[in-house]
Amino acid sequence: MQQIIIGYARVSTAENRQELGLELQLRALKDNACDVIFSDQLSGSNDQRPEFNQAVTLAKKKAAAGWQVKFMVYKLDRLSRRTVKMITTIDDLTQHQVQVISLCEQLDMSTPTGILQYQILATFSEYELNTIRQRTRDALAELKKHGQKLGRPRLATDVEQRICQLYQISDYPVKMIAKECRVAVSTIYNVAKRNQLSRRKSALTNR
Repeated sequence: MQQIIIGYARVSTAENRQELGLELQLRALKDNACDVIFSDQLSGSNDQRPEFNQAVTLAKKKAAAGWQVKFMVYKLDRLSRRTVKMITTIDDLTQHQVQVISLCEQLDMSTPTGILQYQILATFSEYELNTIRQRTRDALAELKKHGQKLGRPRLATDVEQRICQLYQISDYPVKMIAKECRVAVSTIYNVAKRNQLSRRKSALTNR
């Protein structure tokens, strides 16, 4: 069976000046026989990391082709700053027969001990998520108790009227309406749905 070890390193701008720098991670991954290494200089909370996405795609592709694949990081939080996202990533790779390895935590999902470590980590992650949800519910209940309105503020009447006027002109792009009225595209569709609007053909010269 063919084997491949895919390494991934990540730093934010601030971390690159500290002890958990990119060079340290790259050196550790090379010392542990990674065949190919991807790296990003972006926050771990950013889900749009090009190199990370390429690394995951390659790992899944090789695993699907019958390779034995290991996905190695220097530390687990290199996968994501958010514990829930980290767990999701490990779970996703594991389901695709990719073995996740973290050098610092000595996590190796190809071993019973590694699986146990992951299960403990997942339990704490679920606890953390439930705690955040409960705090959010408590905070919202407290605001409601004191008469504060929850949710996004309603659009100004004149803005909603302008959206309604422009939306009914079918050759006026929705993105242009959003830009002119300084709202999100989704807001345009919500206003249209709320007012039961349809689009009609019309010249723009009468705007």
